[in-house]
Amino acid sequence: MADLRLSTSGLGPLTVGLPPATNPGAVMIEFRPRYCEDIGAESIGTDPGRWVPTYEPVVGADGEPRALFAVEADDTRVSRIDVIGSDIPTTAGIHIGSTLEQLRGAHPGLVEGTAGPTSQVWWVTDAAGALVFETQDDSQGIQPAGTPPTVILIRVLAAGVDPDFTTANSGNVAGSCGT
Repeated sequence: MADLRLSTSGLGPLTVGLPPATNPGAVMIEFRPRYCEDIGAESIGTDPGRWVPTYEPVVGADGEPRALFAVEADDTRVSRIDVIGSDIPTTAGIHIGSTLEQLRGAHPGLVEGTAGPTSQVWWVTDAAGALVFETQDDSQGIQPAGTPPTVILIRVLAAGVDPDFTTANSGNVAGSCGT
C-alpha cells in the first residue's frame, strides 16, 4: 500500500480505461458475482456482481473497517476509482486532508468545477484521464468551525468521463450497490 500513488491514469498499476482482465493492476481487484447480495444490498439494475479491491480493509476514522478504494468497472474498462482513506497520495503528494492551498500548489493546472450542495469539485486532466478532488470547508456546518477548504474525496476517471460532479455526503461511490 505504501507504494500506491494516484495519477490521471489510475491508482498505481490499476489503470482507468483498460479492461480488468488485462489491466496492469488486475491483481488489485476481483469480480464477485454475488457481491451486492452477499453484503445484503440491493443492486442497481439486475447484476449483483461488482469488481472489488483485493486489499484488506483499513480501519476508518469511525473505527469501522472500510475498503482502501472502490472501483467502477465492467468487462470493457475500469472507468472510476474512488479513494476512501487518506493513506493514498497523488504523485504530487496530495491526499485526503490536504488543504485547497496545497492542492493548488501541487496541481497548477487545476480546474474549478460546479459547486455541489456540500462540496466543491476540482480536477486535472490529460489524455489518460482525470484526477478529481472534492473540497469542503465549514460553510455547510459539516466540518468543524474554522476548517479551511480541505480535500475530502479523490477519484480517478477514465478519459471521456465528465469530471464535473460532486459526490460528497451522497452515497455515490464507485461500484456501490445502492442508488
